[in-house]
Amino acid sequence: MKSPRILIVEDEHALARALAATVEHAGASCDIAASAARAHQLLAANRQSYAAMILDIGLPDQNGLCFLASLGEEFDLPTIVITAHGEIQNNITARKLGVLEFFQKPVDFDAFSRSLRAVVQSAGSTAGASTPPRVETGAYIGAARSMRQVFQQIAHACASDEPVLVRGETGTGKSHTARLIQTYGLRSHEQAVTLVAGPSTSIAELDASLVAATGGALILEDIGQFSDTVQAELIRQIELRSRDGFLRLIATSSDDLYQAVRAGRLRSELFYRLQILEVPLPPLRHRMDDLPALLAYFLGQLRPGRHIRVSEPALERLFAHNWPGNLRELHNVVAFALTVSTEATVIDPPHLPSYLPRQPQSGQAGRLPAPLLSELNAWLDQYFEATPQPAYRDLELRLEAALIEQLLERYEGKLAPMASALQANRSTLRRKLRGPEEQE
Repeated sequence: MKSPRILIVEDEHALARALAATVEHAGASCDIAASAARAHQLLAANRQSYAAMILDIGLPDQNGLCFLASLGEEFDLPTIVITAHGEIQNNITARKLGVLEFFQKPVDFDAFSRSLRAVVQSAGSTAGASTPPRVETGAYIGAARSMRQVFQQIAHACASDEPVLVRGETGTGKSHTARLIQTYGLRSHEQAVTLVAGPSTSIAELDASLVAATGGALILEDIGQFSDTVQAELIRQIELRSRDGFLRLIATSSDDLYQAVRAGRLRSELFYRLQILEVPLPPLRHRMDDLPALLAYFLGQLRPGRHIRVSEPALERLFAHNWPGNLRELHNVVAFALTVSTEATVIDPPHLPSYLPRQPQSGQAGRLPAPLLSELNAWLDQYFEATPQPAYRDLELRLEAALIEQLLERYEGKLAPMASALQANRSTLRRKLRGPEEQE
């Protein structure tokens, strides 16, 4: 069986050679890139050949995390980051990008070797197997309330030929959703072209993509990253060919494009041309009641045919995490746990990455269950979108009225017995039950 191949992106020659020796000792081969530009070249020519990537943040031509972000949603290689600067913001950004492990220089080679062996073993176990479903497929697992609107909007987008904007945080499945809309849309039988936007994307690249996608669909990933001149050219092309139905535009974005327009980073003419249909993908922290189903999906995807469960203590740690990297991060955590646990049938806390919370964070003890918090977050999102100037008192009264209504059902609609059982004042409960509008 062919050994896994790893891409090392590191400009310090001595460290690069030490990393290469560790990779070879773990049973893998490697290529070394001393710059982001060289890494781009190697990935373009050999992306399917690499099982993982080791990435330094301090590259001579580009910040390593910016380089990783520029690869787009389709990039899903397990990545280990190395940096001389261990600021918390770097760590958070790395997790959002789905990074598996984060090591600060000088590198702890014992810990690094353990992580590397886990990656190599995981890559070796899947070598030669048929291509598994993409990570983003998990975007449609589960039945959280926050996903119901998503399913409806995707259905509308598939039945239409209008431009569509898919927005959501990194790792929520935007690229997969864009391809899903194209695959089941009105132009499913036509060519689809994907262009990953970036500040360095040229007008020539845009024009070439538009020509290649003529008659089909053009997927523009991270639309907010286009330079102003490229945005102007895209608007010109849309206006020039809008009567021809020359192609369908599907755009994705991790940014808040409303704010980008207000800040002058995105042309309003472009925004309103793309936002005819919108598919908002919720972050994982807003659909935590789907976590058990997502875990079961990824376990089955990565270890088909084996019955593996997650223990309650491990599940508690997973529920306590905020998941800045969303589904991509969850997939990586499951892959790590499966490799560390070898042939075990139960994933326990020691099998999880070390950065996950080991105990409830400050103020989390006694919190509401994660599924309820997920629903509450979804409701708050809708409330803040509909209410320009929200007031805490209004929120408090609405939630309290809803709570009393639910409690009242348990006492067959009888307020007096409920007040007595809960040691509450009946008149106060009746007043609170009326909600904020009638209490003013």
